[in-house]
Amino acid sequence: MSCDTTHPEAPVRLVVESYAEPNSLLPVVRLRQTLPLKEAYLSDGMTAAGGATVRVGADTSWYDYMMESAGVYTPGADHTVAPRTELRLEASWQGQQVSATTRVPPVVALESADVTVGDHPVSGLILDSLFIDPSQIDTIRFDSLRTGASEGYVYLVEVTMRWQVDFAEEGPDSEYWVRTQLRPDIDGRTKLDDYFLRPEQLLREASIARDPMGWRIWTGVYAVPVEAANSPLPAHRLRAALMRGTQAYAQFVSGSGNPRHREPLTNIAGGLGIFAGVSVDSISVRVE
Repeated sequence: MSCDTTHPEAPVRLVVESYAEPNSLLPVVRLRQTLPLKEAYLSDGMTAAGGATVRVGADTSWYDYMMESAGVYTPGADHTVAPRTELRLEASWQGQQVSATTRVPPVVALESADVTVGDHPVSGLILDSLFIDPSQIDTIRFDSLRTGASEGYVYLVEVTMRWQVDFAEEGPDSEYWVRTQLRPDIDGRTKLDDYFLRPEQLLREASIARDPMGWRIWTGVYAVPVEAANSPLPAHRLRAALMRGTQAYAQFVSGSGNPRHREPLTNIAGGLGIFAGVSVDSISVRVE
């Protein structure tokens, strides 16, 4: 999504969304159109870009796409995309021409997700969806500023993910980025996002440390709120996920939540959106 108050009557632009995974069929391509700020958004059908001409190139061949439903285009032939394949996208719609290229990353495979839970809950300040470690703030009392912060207790859960990197074909993996995510499923409880915590990060993969066995290793922390200092940890499920992508994907993700940008950064020439190769793996564990 984006918002541009400086040009509220900007012309309609084509928006692309497509993700290609290694060892999978050619990706689905979703095409949408932008809407003016003053126009009410009532349904997805309002933004679907129907009747477009779409094709994707892989290796030395091109594959024509057909519209399966409003704005959703699928390949007319089965073709499995190998890791490290370069893909090329071309689409035309109502006089607009867009194009993009991406490289499909090697398969990412999580080896383990080790969970460590604190023996006792720790106290801190809870403000909206933030848990604030008192050691990270100055001596000004939050309640004196009428911020609505309240004192609370949380268990800190530390998760260490490990995955292997294959250097056999291309050497160091400096061109790839990884996005780490910790997603606890806690019924009836507020999700506390990161302040000094790290439930999600976006990092260049080559910058991540390796253990003595050669595994990439990343450690994150999330908080589980409880009512009192003697409350037990609520049992819950945790999904630890890892996504590997190109630099274009990393820029798109980081720009999506950056208030300095009116819209996410794009790798689409002539349009908006993202066309990216990604590889995803996750592990689900029960924490108690």
